[in-house]
Amino acid sequence: MNFRQILLVMILVLTSCFLCFSLFGQPTTNGLLAYFPLNGNTNNAGPANITATAVNTGYTTNNANLANNALQFAGNLNSYIDFVDNGNLDFSGTNNFTISFSFFFNGSSTSGLLDNCLNYGGWGIWLWSTVAGTWNLQFNYKNNSVGSAAATAFTTGVWHHVAAVRNNGTISLYIDGIFRLSSTEGTATPTYPLNMNAGAMTYGSFSPPRYNPFGGKIDEIRIYNRALSAGEIGILVPFSLPLKLGEFTAVRKPTGIRLNWETLTEQNTSHFEIEKSTDGANWNSIGRVSAAGNSADKRSYSFTDNSPGTGVVFYRLKMVDNDSAFTYSRVITLKNESQFTSLQLFPNPVTDNMQVQIPSSGKLDAVIWIIDAGGKTVHSRTLQLSEGQNTASIPVLHLTAGIYYLIIDDGKRKHTKSFIKN
Repeated sequence: MNFRQILLVMILVLTSCFLCFSLFGQPTTNGLLAYFPLNGNTNNAGPANITATAVNTGYTTNNANLANNALQFAGNLNSYIDFVDNGNLDFSGTNNFTISFSFFFNGSSTSGLLDNCLNYGGWGIWLWSTVAGTWNLQFNYKNNSVGSAAATAFTTGVWHHVAAVRNNGTISLYIDGIFRLSSTEGTATPTYPLNMNAGAMTYGSFSPPRYNPFGGKIDEIRIYNRALSAGEIGILVPFSLPLKLGEFTAVRKPTGIRLNWETLTEQNTSHFEIEKSTDGANWNSIGRVSAAGNSADKRSYSFTDNSPGTGVVFYRLKMVDNDSAFTYSRVITLKNESQFTSLQLFPNPVTDNMQVQIPSSGKLDAVIWIIDAGGKTVHSRTLQLSEGQNTASIPVLHLTAGIYYLIIDDGKRKHTKSFIKN
């Protein structure tokens, strides 16, 4: 390699590092319409013409316990934020968008968090409890909502980050940077007769035009006119999660299905509850594994389901801290009918998470690529395979609609399959 080639490589490396920092080291501003830090005022740090007025609220501590850095709501109909957006946030038609904010709930009743005319087909995020003792988030758009006690539950009395995403007809919820659930949007045509509101839900027939007031704190409201990727959402989470999950995979063995997962860091972690479902909606706990508690190193864990049954089966981890706060892992789905002899992808077409089922004759390190129709690599990762049928979950919500190719090279052979992203 001559000097000129070496210089070119160095420039490319430095450029890549700069781009990685720009894209992954700080929250993106691409598509940002409004940003309300709520640091002692309701000023909009975003570019769109959107103003806000806080009514009967007070500034309080945020997730880092810094004073005057979040807004406290009193839990009554006269405590709210009124937004005047001049149509900038009145999404409709095929507009994609993302709503991001943090909240701390210590109330006792169903509450609105952010509502931009959800009763008129617009969008809104709120919390409620359909199962005693469980609170969960809901995201509504075009008169259909996504959320459930099983999939979008959260712990009260602690800070959480929520991202609600509309992407080409699919509405999805992320909590603390982790994808929880998606659904198809409704069919209503949105209208926006009322101002956007934070701290309650709105309806014009009521006086005042609000109901379900929020008791708690809200901070760092961001609204984008595009669907953010899972990686971009992760960067928006303003606090470090006590546990960072690495790979979560499954392998089918003669004795059952063995789940393998790793944590990159742990802080104050109590245990993992292994949950199983046969329909992806109703979950049951089938086991418990104690956690290291505190660790700055990678830790590996496993659990075997000795009675997996037949057909399709779903698994997830409920990751519980010593203070009883918890979050969920992504879901692993296995087809458990027969021995596969080739790479399997499902569902196909796919909307949010694609399940990749890979046969392996032994313990091998594999490389996974996703290539778009133009030949560009849009995703890559490494995966350790075990003997048997291996399953991994790959998030694809951030990909644009179209045809893609998934390639897996385990050092012995290459597997290739095409799939369609909705």
